[in-house]
Amino acid sequence: MRDAADAGVPARIELARSLNLQSQASSRLGDAHAALPMADQALALSNELGAAGRSERADSLKSLGMAYHIQGRFERAGEFKRQALALYRELGNRRMVGNMLNSLGETARLRGDYREAFAHYREALAIAREIGNRNGELLYLGNLGAARVGLGDYATAEGDLRQVIALASAAGYFGLSEVYRFLSEALLGKGETGEALVAAHCALALGQKIENQEHIGEAWRVLGLIASRLSEAVTTGEETRDAGECFAESLRVFTRIGMEAERARALRDWARHELEHGDRERGRAMWQEARAAFDSLGMEPEVERMAEKT
Repeated sequence: MRDAADAGVPARIELARSLNLQSQASSRLGDAHAALPMADQALALSNELGAAGRSERADSLKSLGMAYHIQGRFERAGEFKRQALALYRELGNRRMVGNMLNSLGETARLRGDYREAFAHYREALAIAREIGNRNGELLYLGNLGAARVGLGDYATAEGDLRQVIALASAAGYFGLSEVYRFLSEALLGKGETGEALVAAHCALALGQKIENQEHIGEAWRVLGLIASRLSEAVTTGEETRDAGECFAESLRVFTRIGMEAERARALRDWARHELEHGDRERGRAMWQEARAAFDSLGMEPEVERMAEKT
């Protein structure tokens, strides 16, 4: 940091911006281990800049929130994201206000609080439409669909998600792999297993194309859910995998990139499969391990859901 301190203000601002961009890119790729130290450096540098670095400070708080989010440290992520939101409001940056509301929605959704997530996404979507942020509108509408899936409103979720897919190519939207995964879950919730499988294949292929490890891991988890529902293996490319193998691949991805909350979800879904179709003793052990992981991460809504099904 000595070189940064000795540099002029414009150079230090550019360095903070670069660190934030690198940190956020690492978070989007699911690499929490790389994202967090760069975000810490960016925040320290922007704090040194004082009033000249207010925008960079907001971005650094956002970067930290994103990094803690993908680690499953949702309480800590929410603290930084709320600070970033307040600062963006002070700066009058409505685009970033919408972005942070969406990000807070993501933290709530990944924690399992779908009602809170829905409220944040809806507010973000309204802002995106008011200011003409087309890509933001697609992102927030897709996430709103995901919240509806969590709330069990599968038909409305499907409508939202298909609207995003229909509009995405014209807008050059980058997040289709995740949208297809949400759509697969909505279709599975409706009992349309064949269509869910098609959507899950799209999610996996697109996630692999953009090398997004989170999307890849989630696609494998949903493929496991589908294989479990079908009680037969599913084919992906040249490979055929049963439900356990799909869940194992999802678990491997999330373990490698340090996404503890998503690892716990994959473990829970695998446990449910074993309890219903396989080794019940193994399933019970997995169920308890997943529940303990949710508890340690402060994911009370998920703990409560598991308690209801014990």
